[in-house]
Amino acid sequence: MKLLTCLLLLCSLGSYAHAQTDSLLTSVLQPADMQADFRYLRRMLEETHPGLYRYTPKARMQAKLDSIDQSLNQPLPFYAFFKTVSALLADIRCAHTHTFPCKDWRSQFDRTLKTIPFFVFPTQERAYVLFNGTTDQTIKPGYELLGINGQSMASIRQQLYRYHWDDGYNESSKIQAMRGQLFALFYYWYIGQPDTYHITFRTISGDTVQINAPAKPFDTSAKVMKKSPVNKQMVTWYYNSKKQKHPWRLYFPDTVAHTAYLRLDEFGGEGAKNGAQAIQRFQKFMNKTMTQLKKKQIQSLVVDVRGNTGGWDSQGIELFTYLMKTDSAVPYYTRQHSVADSSEFLQFSDLSEADRANVKNELIPEPDGTFTLKQGSDSREPKRYTPKPNRFRGQVYILMNGESASTASEFLAVAHANKIGTCVGAESGGAYEGGNGGSFINLTLPKTGIEVTTPLVYYDNAVPEPKQKGHGTLPDYYVPITIYDILHRTDSQWKFVQKLIWERKSE
Repeated sequence: MKLLTCLLLLCSLGSYAHAQTDSLLTSVLQPADMQADFRYLRRMLEETHPGLYRYTPKARMQAKLDSIDQSLNQPLPFYAFFKTVSALLADIRCAHTHTFPCKDWRSQFDRTLKTIPFFVFPTQERAYVLFNGTTDQTIKPGYELLGINGQSMASIRQQLYRYHWDDGYNESSKIQAMRGQLFALFYYWYIGQPDTYHITFRTISGDTVQINAPAKPFDTSAKVMKKSPVNKQMVTWYYNSKKQKHPWRLYFPDTVAHTAYLRLDEFGGEGAKNGAQAIQRFQKFMNKTMTQLKKKQIQSLVVDVRGNTGGWDSQGIELFTYLMKTDSAVPYYTRQHSVADSSEFLQFSDLSEADRANVKNELIPEPDGTFTLKQGSDSREPKRYTPKPNRFRGQVYILMNGESASTASEFLAVAHANKIGTCVGAESGGAYEGGNGGSFINLTLPKTGIEVTTPLVYYDNAVPEPKQKGHGTLPDYYVPITIYDILHRTDSQWKFVQKLIWERKSE
């Protein structure tokens, strides 16, 4: 089984054309174009973003928007304006609100942008090399990055965190996300575009090493990563640990008796085209799973949603109903709402034409100007979910981390509130009280070409008021993944769960 889903995202190593230059580096934007795009973006946010004022009072957010508008009175380099837009969206504190500099940013990263030639893995407030993409074989997997171009890694992390999209004040999701390709991209976009990276490392034995590494497009670095002898062990492990064909898998580990291990890479629906199909396919898998658990007389079930970045909300709800401890029906969300039942920006959403025409029929107008989503009836009361008759009634252990986001984060929050099982790992990647999602607007700013994605639905999870707003579900046992786990292909979190199971069996 995998340690973490999507730990590495090395792309295919085919042949590409010679690297080109990044034209955005020399692009200078005029005040009129920036003002036009910013005001267009602002109107979209004010008309449609349900969480615009979730963490920032309206008066303060409006003052921020006014200040940005007034500041756009001089020509700016493209990336300076892009940073302004990115910082604004990050300040909304929504994991589903983000921006990219252009539509083909992924292709640019692979072929054009000259970025740091190392694949970096952060853990426990440190950053380590997993793959060396240079011809200098001095630097080996497991070496710690101490600084880049005269800046400490602590300073670099804080600068990059400023622009990452996260729910509330969650830093676990920032740490999980800021690795590998995203680290290289964020450094390029938000810190600088050097031709050479002067990097200081700490070796595994504790010595300090410095090298100069020429910046390269990722596809060039990836080819070296795959072939370099220093990466051989890590590359072999990665390619032997590729994502399984099926995103949902059930194991029966031989290390713990009467225990099953349920791995859920995603709530992706196996290609389901609609919510009904997503429910049907997940129910089919879970019913088969429940039959196997009963046949094998399983007493402990481990549910692994580490690295599960979400998918169909309905599948998270379904999982919950197969694990519920109560016989009574309970709500999963207390409310879902939108701030728009009509807007010209809905044409840029992922809603179909038929769905857009039916929006008003799915919303209940409220006195405060918002619109409550109907949950299967015209009532404002939240929908309640009953436990499955064949649900698992034994001990449940849940593995989680900062990449357990969106649907997975909602499941973890409601599971925690309903005391479904024991949570082990790290803070989840969303906000305990809920986030924003549902359907999404994908907008291209017409003058600058900057891409923006925002959600349309505000979610309130059916959980108690948290002590600290804007943080994810906290595990019952905090167990970090260490660099030792990565280098030796061990799993401290799974080992900890096994220990808990053994201890309970011996009581």
